[in-house]
Amino acid sequence: MEIDVRDIDWKELLIKKYRNYDLDEEEVMVLFVSDAILTLEPKTLITKDILSPYMKDQEGIDEALSKLLSKKFMTVTNDGQNFFTSLDDFKKKLFLDSLKDLTLRNSPSSQTSDSFYSDIESIVNRTLTPLERDQVSAWLKSGADEGMIKEALQRSITKSGNVSFKTADKKILEMERSQSRNAIGASTVNEGEKKNEELRDLFRNTDWIHSDNDR
Repeated sequence: MEIDVRDIDWKELLIKKYRNYDLDEEEVMVLFVSDAILTLEPKTLITKDILSPYMKDQEGIDEALSKLLSKKFMTVTNDGQNFFTSLDDFKKKLFLDSLKDLTLRNSPSSQTSDSFYSDIESIVNRTLTPLERDQVSAWLKSGADEGMIKEALQRSITKSGNVSFKTADKKILEMERSQSRNAIGASTVNEGEKKNEELRDLFRNTDWIHSDNDR
């Protein structure tokens, strides 16, 4: 039997992973309260005035709504006459990300590398997102070894204590080029091909448009 987004407890998933989506507790509460309102009145346009009676922090509502809309965690659509808010796209994203994460964790390659991924999560000090796990897999496929990846991540910790995967990617490329030069005297790493692969990943993982037909 196939499962779909209606079969999961999206709130439980979000509580466990909200930091992976760069959300704070206020924004999570806005999502929960909005969902409760939309369950009762599905064609409601969520605004500060709508949320205010149910939330203690009045000042943060506008900022939270703005961020959630900009990230497409909340969307505004219409039925031809009225505009209303929807959380369906975000719920679908949570569901698909969770399936992807589960598939990655249960794949043979993931099972044999559990300690490696645990080491990485210790470095970043949180659970990896599905997209980050994809990035690590791409590094391994490109020829980077586990030690190289861990070193690159450790050297990419920002002043705020976060790990920049973009910086780590550059450092891995530098190490691969250096390793190639040491082996045969010239670099065999094709930077152009690596950029093409990054673009392909971007196209595969970016939601370029929002369509009401997807709801």
